[in-house]
Amino acid sequence: MRLVDALTYGAVSVTVTSLEMVAPPDDAVDPPPGVALRVMAEPRPDLSRDFYARVGADWHWVDRLEWSDDQWLAWVDRPEHHLLVCEMDGVPAGYAELEEQPGGAVEIAYFGLLPEALGRGLGRWWLAAVIEHAWSLPDASRVWVHTCELDSPAALPNYLARGFTECDRRIEWRLPD
Repeated sequence: MRLVDALTYGAVSVTVTSLEMVAPPDDAVDPPPGVALRVMAEPRPDLSRDFYARVGADWHWVDRLEWSDDQWLAWVDRPEHHLLVCEMDGVPAGYAELEEQPGGAVEIAYFGLLPEALGRGLGRWWLAAVIEHAWSLPDASRVWVHTCELDSPAALPNYLARGFTECDRRIEWRLPD
């Protein structure tokens, strides 16, 4: 599905929910055995591109599939961009991309698990670890994320369970491929 104007023939409405937290959560989530968060110290457009395609394949993430190498490099090669990798027994299982924004906001721009890592009890811990990392960034005063009804059915309940609250809801129009 691709983002289109509301008047496009065949377009379907998709509800997008934005969520935020304005203070770090109180509860910690213990990692499952053999699982760790790895912060990528250097820009890795190849990893961002690969994770975007693989994690987003089942959830209609298509907006960046046609990006050039230069566009991917421009996205990741900025000091406000942070690439986090979820590893299970040393093997990548998921990722998150954080973007520091003006005024202390930190957006969880992308978050998810690879298809082969789903159903292993990682989602709760992975989101908690990403949130903890977001709050550790200098001047963080708000962490926010958006999801939509095309996302995993577990996404919104997980965000709410980790302490996010809804701050906006809007309709986007998408055209099925």
